[in-house]
Amino acid sequence: MEIFDGTWLRIKKGSDYCLPEFIEFENDQIIHFKLEKTSVDGLTEKVHERNEKFSETKCVFINKNRIRIFRMGKTHTVTSQTESLTEDLEIATDYERIRPTKTDLTAKQIQALEFDAEWNNEKFPFVFNKILDNPTIIKLNKRLDIEGRKLVLEKLQGTYFASMYENRERSILIGIKEIDEEKAILFGFPETPYQITAK
Repeated sequence: MEIFDGTWLRIKKGSDYCLPEFIEFENDQIIHFKLEKTSVDGLTEKVHERNEKFSETKCVFINKNRIRIFRMGKTHTVTSQTESLTEDLEIATDYERIRPTKTDLTAKQIQALEFDAEWNNEKFPFVFNKILDNPTIIKLNKRLDIEGRKLVLEKLQGTYFASMYENRERSILIGIKEIDEEKAILFGFPETPYQITAK
């Protein structure tokens, strides 16, 4: 099971509303972890959530650090007020192995950097500890006492993450593979090439 060594980040798709999750493989078990609710100096603690049997899943390697696990699930389709259809469905979930971030910078230096990134033809600022919403959304959020979206630098097992917080809740983890003063190579994206370079 050496090829499964390490800790793997669940890759969220646009339609996923689950909280960030990690898995590890041990004997015939896939051990699922969530993260502590709030971080103190970064993602220092994983919290055990549940186990599943590895032998009850199907798995393929996309590359040496990315796997796709297939599990059986169900879809429920409501056809009327009194009827619905249930179908068995194979669900695929990708995971990427986390590795220590390559950098000579301190956490404080990383948080001071500002980059521009692009994913799916959409440009976005890659900057820490600043509200990323547009001015109209910021005004609406203020009235509703909602804290907007912002990136917070967190760290787990030597890997830095840009954690997206929405209204004080961690929603997405963007892994930082490599970072210096010129660029950041980010991983954990759902489609090829699975990583982007922010400059």
